[in-house]
Amino acid sequence: MVDGSTESSDGNDYWSTVDESKPYAQGDILRGLPADAGGEPSFGLIITADCDIVQGKASDRLTYVEVVTSRAYLERLWIPDQLQRYVKKQVRVAAEGLGAVMRRSDLDFTLTEEQLLSWLATRQVDAIAKAVNRTGKPLDAKLIKNLNALRCAIGADVHDDQLSQWRALRGILGDDPERQQSDIATALGGGGGFPDFFLLPDLPAASGVGYVALLRFIRTVDADEIFSSEVDARIHDRPTALHRVGRLNDGIRFAVTQKLAFLFSRIGLPTHFEDASRSAAALAAESIFTGA
Repeated sequence: MVDGSTESSDGNDYWSTVDESKPYAQGDILRGLPADAGGEPSFGLIITADCDIVQGKASDRLTYVEVVTSRAYLERLWIPDQLQRYVKKQVRVAAEGLGAVMRRSDLDFTLTEEQLLSWLATRQVDAIAKAVNRTGKPLDAKLIKNLNALRCAIGADVHDDQLSQWRALRGILGDDPERQQSDIATALGGGGGFPDFFLLPDLPAASGVGYVALLRFIRTVDADEIFSSEVDARIHDRPTALHRVGRLNDGIRFAVTQKLAFLFSRIGLPTHFEDASRSAAALAAESIFTGA
């Protein structure tokens, strides 16, 4: 029987440590140590149902979702999406604005969105303005700001990381650091729609605050590839293998699986796919029974 209780009081209101003798369970927190000394550990969260583990319905395989730091979530997923959204929303406005300047300059050229992005990727805004603006008047300040923002959003300028790029973009748009920080807090808090992640305040055997369970990043692994503790992994000469470091308390682990179930229950299938699936099932059954 899978026991959701723990043997140790170590932990907090969100998770507890688990005695090595306890079987794996839904909500177990996994950690993998890096192969390199300077690397960061990886984390996962088992989502296989307790009853499936006990009854062996998963064929001795465990399913888990990837868990990353808040910063990793922002730089891998949220910020790239924000940059793409800005480009998609503003490139047409910028192309139309610059195209109007070119027409007033009697340039027989139709500027497309793709061409504008290509120019911005290789040229400074001042150079573009000098090449196409022959009206004798400077470009509109709003258009210049938009062009500089687009150039930043597509990565034409060098930045240390995705966060620096996003902050540079927001600075061009006139958003102060307090507004930027507030927007990040809102994003991590799940604001702006139904989130496909679950924010955990902290994790055992981890430093820092705020870890994100990525509900769409689902992995499976053989149960014998996971060890009950770091010591167990080292004894088996597998120091970098996944090992259990704790377990979410019942209310939290049930909330994670509830959100996971709701997330995927919202995904509908096209009618033609459902029709094709029924046809495939009928043909497969016929083939199996007739030996064709």
